[in-house]
This record gives sequence, structure tokens and C-alpha cells, in this order.
Amino acid sequence: MVFSRVAVLKILSSGCGCYSPDAPDDMVLGMCLNTLGLSVTHSPQFHQARPDDYPKEVLLGQSPISFHKHWNINPVAVYQQWLMDSEDLHQQIFRREYRQEL
Repeated sequence: MVFSRVAVLKILSSGCGCYSPDAPDDMVLGMCLNTLGLSVTHSPQFHQARPDDYPKEVLLGQSPISFHKHWNINPVAVYQQWLMDSEDLHQQIFRREYRQEL
């Protein structure tokens, strides 16, 4: 989820919060946003599962923003494969090849 600064301030000042430690936080947050009159926009680029849980063609046809679950996978490898842009990858390779140890 991505929130504007105004939305965060409204949520924090509203007293809205989860009613128990095991409450479904995403649903409670949705109810809070609705109560506060804050609109929610869905993006298919936020993924609820791991990359392996989606057809590769679906992911290749979009620019994923995030993946939610990280069991039985390497989250750093997921970041490098699906989320890191090519400029970040180039800089990382450059730093690794030319890094000097002090």
C-alpha cells in the first residue's frame, strides 16, 4: 500500500486501528479509509503472492511494484529479477567489480 502524507495524518489522528493483534489489518485499514472518506485506488502491480505464484506472462506484461509473500524464495533475488530497474542493476554490478577494500 502507498499512502499520501495527508492520508497518513488523517489515519493517525482518527484513532482508527486494529481491534486485536490478530485482526485482518488490511480489512480494518480499508474500513478506516472508507470511514474517513479517503479513496482507494487498486493497482494490479501490487502482488499478494510470490512471483512463482503467477504466470510469468502476466508479470512480464507489467512493471511489478511489490510482492507480499516471501517464503521458500530469496527476497533479494526477487528484487533483483522483478523490481530493480536496469540502472540500479548497472550501478550494483559496477560497484561490485570496482569496489576497493579499505
